[in-house]
Amino acid sequence: MKRLLLLFIGAMLAVTMSAQEDYYPTTGWPYLYPDFMEGEVLRANRDSNKGRFNIHLSLSALHYVDKNGIIKEADTWGMTGLVIGEDRFRFVGGKMLKVVAEAKGGSVVKETRANYTAIVKKDGAMGTTALNSTTTKTYLYNQNAINQYNGYLLTDVYADLHAMRNQSERLPVTGNLFLIIGNQQIPASKKGVSELPGVDRKALSGFLKAEKIKWNDPQDLVKVIDFVTAE
Repeated sequence: MKRLLLLFIGAMLAVTMSAQEDYYPTTGWPYLYPDFMEGEVLRANRDSNKGRFNIHLSLSALHYVDKNGIIKEADTWGMTGLVIGEDRFRFVGGKMLKVVAEAKGGSVVKETRANYTAIVKKDGAMGTTALNSTTTKTYLYNQNAINQYNGYLLTDVYADLHAMRNQSERLPVTGNLFLIIGNQQIPASKKGVSELPGVDRKALSGFLKAEKIKWNDPQDLVKVIDFVTAE
């Protein structure tokens, strides 16, 4: 019986992982995850709080579902990060960024953002303007809903939004890596790092060449953080 239970749990986990691997955001469901996930918000000098969370890809903002089934933006006061399953996030500059590697002096994070520009351009078919397209209207609706409430409340009801999530077109996304040192969000590039106060640019160039640093490799970026914070 115990063996059957373990096999069942293993099968369910495999199905869940497969579903997440096949997931892609849509214009009607512009979120990092296919559903709102159980997680815990971390706050400085304040108790953490648990709930069902997701990351809105337009603003890298943290949203949650309240007890009435309404999607809202989380209170950012004292927020430092988020944990969802094995995924960890840092809250920097008003954005929730996923941690992909850790260093002694900081973190490497990835920001996944919706690329609305790509679909607006694609929707502008011959004889029409992108402004008249369904995709653009969906985008403007989402933006207006956010702006109307200063980012704290969306008009969308979770149950309705979730039911319609696959009835919209696929939403292209972009992923960019950053270094987080202290509260600074630094682009993962030679230019971004060299512009940091106190960085010896000549020494940095020598280090990058010697270590053959690849700016798209999180483990190489850990070395960059270690170099910068050791100076």
